[in-house]
Amino acid sequence: MRDTIHRHLLASRKKLDFFGRSPTSVRSARRNLLISLALLALLALGAWTVNQALAGPKLAPASQASPIHPAFALLDAQGQNVLDGGAALSLGQTCGACHDTAFIEQHSFHADLGLSSFTTPGQTGAGTPWDSSTGPFGKFDPLTYRYLTPEGDELLDLSTAEWLQVVGPRASGGGPATTARNGQPLLSGALSQPEASILNPASGQPAAWDWAKSGVMELNCLLCHTPEPNNAARIERLRAGQFGDAVMATLLGSGIVEATADGWAWNPEAFDGNRALKPELARIQDPTNQNCAQCHGVIHEGSEPLLLNACDLDQPQTATTGQVISAQRINQSGLNLSDKGSLTHAWDVHAERGLQCTDCHYSLNNPIHYQPSGDKQLSHLLYDPRRLEIGEYLLRPDHTLARGQSAQIGLAPESKATMRRCESCHDAVPTHNDWLPYTERHMQEVACETCHVPQLHAPAIQAADWTVIHADGTPVTDCRGIEGDNAVTDLVSGFRPVLMQRTNVDGQSLLAPYNLISAWFWTYEDANGNVRPVRQIDLQRAFLLEGAYRPEIVQAFDRDGDGVLAEAELVIDDDASEAAVRGQLAALGLGNPQIYGQVQPYSINHNVVRGQAATSDCQSCHSENSSLAAPMTLAGRVPGGVLPQFVHQGSNVAASGQMAIEEGALTYRPAPQADGVYVFGHNRIHWIDWAGALIFVGVLLLIGAHATLRVINARRRPKSEVGATEPVYMYDGYERFWHWLQAITIICLFLTGLVIHRPDMFGLFAFRHMVTLHNLLAIVLVANALLALFWHVTTGQIHQFIPRPRGFFDQAIVQAKYYLHGIFHGAEHPFAKSYRQKLNPLQQLTYFGLLNVLLPLQILTGVLMWGVQQWPQVATMLGGLPLLAPLHSLIAWLLATFVVAHVYLTTTGDTPTADIKAMVTGWESVPVGEGG
Repeated sequence: MRDTIHRHLLASRKKLDFFGRSPTSVRSARRNLLISLALLALLALGAWTVNQALAGPKLAPASQASPIHPAFALLDAQGQNVLDGGAALSLGQTCGACHDTAFIEQHSFHADLGLSSFTTPGQTGAGTPWDSSTGPFGKFDPLTYRYLTPEGDELLDLSTAEWLQVVGPRASGGGPATTARNGQPLLSGALSQPEASILNPASGQPAAWDWAKSGVMELNCLLCHTPEPNNAARIERLRAGQFGDAVMATLLGSGIVEATADGWAWNPEAFDGNRALKPELARIQDPTNQNCAQCHGVIHEGSEPLLLNACDLDQPQTATTGQVISAQRINQSGLNLSDKGSLTHAWDVHAERGLQCTDCHYSLNNPIHYQPSGDKQLSHLLYDPRRLEIGEYLLRPDHTLARGQSAQIGLAPESKATMRRCESCHDAVPTHNDWLPYTERHMQEVACETCHVPQLHAPAIQAADWTVIHADGTPVTDCRGIEGDNAVTDLVSGFRPVLMQRTNVDGQSLLAPYNLISAWFWTYEDANGNVRPVRQIDLQRAFLLEGAYRPEIVQAFDRDGDGVLAEAELVIDDDASEAAVRGQLAALGLGNPQIYGQVQPYSINHNVVRGQAATSDCQSCHSENSSLAAPMTLAGRVPGGVLPQFVHQGSNVAASGQMAIEEGALTYRPAPQADGVYVFGHNRIHWIDWAGALIFVGVLLLIGAHATLRVINARRRPKSEVGATEPVYMYDGYERFWHWLQAITIICLFLTGLVIHRPDMFGLFAFRHMVTLHNLLAIVLVANALLALFWHVTTGQIHQFIPRPRGFFDQAIVQAKYYLHGIFHGAEHPFAKSYRQKLNPLQQLTYFGLLNVLLPLQILTGVLMWGVQQWPQVATMLGGLPLLAPLHSLIAWLLATFVVAHVYLTTTGDTPTADIKAMVTGWESVPVGEGG
């Protein structure tokens, strides 16, 4: 074999190639080609060497240089290089050399912050008489408490300048930081009092503010688009009232700006020969999670154990919701968590998968993320390829970032529901179909976060009570999910969010998780009847005198009489304490002081966990103690007994549950059924259950009494001789099969229905398996009923179930007398049973109602309940699940009652088991001559 292969190889070498050339000529051509390529490569190398020599030496690109953004000059407000005169850096001019910064600022709610919607107080739809806009600039936040004073108010609280000092650390600049409420620049000089002054804390009176000296705060692009902005230095400048320095302060420590004895100066080494910023320092990038974390909440990266300060408003998203964006496993954090060892999943699965904030909260006109809205989508296109050119986008990137449907933010409502949601990336139906019954229905009623954010493991604010203050001027604040205020030393238990009905922009309503924060504060009326929150400075004057509590306050609040106000004593819980504070406020000239309370829902959309840690136990929702109706404690105190009101502004949340004071604490208990959500196993109409159960038990008692009387009378009567009988074939084979299959199916349906209706009483059975089994049994019932109808019609047996009008009622009365009287005395059955007439008048009437009313109605309601996810409009027209489910339950009780009565009546034959045996064998013994 080896010799044969060798001979074939030798022979093949002697053959010509495809073009008829010999092997020798082929080798010669290859050699010439290689020589030619080598010469060309040498010529190219030589040309490149000459070019490099003529061009001169070049610096190697720095590893930190932006791979995309070119170097640029830093310009001041006049468009001059900052190195010329040392004027303040203007990003409007610097970035505006390539980008339309005016467009960017006009299309950014981070810059606007409510300025464009600023209006007369009380006209924002918030339901309060003091809010002036839908954003932070004009919307009163009782957590930070300070009130932005509108023009014309008697008392000044926050002016625009002090608003920048207090709220500015969370503002990116632009908007109200550069522009007056009338649209003119703040530097123009034509300003209203709240813009031209600032509150003097010593006198409580306005003092003039010099904007020319403080400068204004331009939109700070560096805050979001550089890797390590010096936000601490920026905040320090803002709080000092030096707004014009804020942008430059952001660069401190970057190598571009240096601290000097006289302040700050530009570092000459940071600029090239053309006085442009060197490429390695022009580090412009897309915003990262850490950029967003500067203003929003705790975002943790790296391997160091995660730490946080409980309920710290410097991290507002975490403080108000307990949300933490981190890929770290929870059990590896530095928090003192309850049951920490079992928390082996990451804080947030999306952070674990490496997603950035901008993957969901992107620029709305970014060609990479562009999604046409419903009104712009072309109906004939499944995929719309229309996009901005990259040059157009870079010139005018829309900074109105995509956002969800949060309840607490009413700013720029037109941008709500523009971001990607769970269903934009995940197809939930296939991944849930293998274990979750009615998957589509769940997706129609329950937001993904409801199950995938079952627990928050960081503390969050529960309530803020500004009706009283500590000696340092701070309110009494309660945090939920922690036994104290230190997340490292005190036990952190976390909390379960409350579930509330959220109505999306498209009109769909879903149950979604929220944290509820309650707040109480004092309000007053000015001489014009305007209601405003009491100023923090006035609150401190009412409570404090020279840094200590006033004697009148101590006397009213000191319950134990030790002369010291402990934390537990700082609560208005009686008339004396309320009157004491009201009196002090009135003495300051504040008219009609009143306590006002509000509840703000805060949306929870992060801290999503993977499937293993998500809620997957059906009985967590479908039970008496359903998590869908789990209460949330709003506060451990109710100042002055004033129940708070839910905030309406921008809120798409239905607060239709019940608020109640229980053992001194205020709780909110959701009521899903009030929002049209019927939850099997949890919701039920109790009177229907009681009525059905009473009918069932009542029939059982009647049967028991009837049977007892039969037995007693049978023992008293002398035994009579039984007449001659003959066997008659009474029931056909299919008739018996249909009967027993129907009976077993109905009984099993009743039992599985009981588990679905009351899973808390039958916890031994898996809820989802019972639902599946119930549906399968329903299919068997319907199929068997249809086949039986066909058989009865084609064989003529249907006539047995149709009462004959002539003499029917008389015969029914005779039959009833037999059951009520004659049966106890041994009377003969008034109607003979035969193959063609098996049913007496009462049985005909019962079966007529059963087969023509109860059973069809039960099948219809069952089909509609099953079809709610397929044809929700049809079910809704008929009342939806809140009507269909209770009706289905009532009919089930009636069917169960019929089964029990039917079984008992089978014992009224010649012997207690004669009728049952006949239905098994088909043969029944009847008196001779009666079986025809």
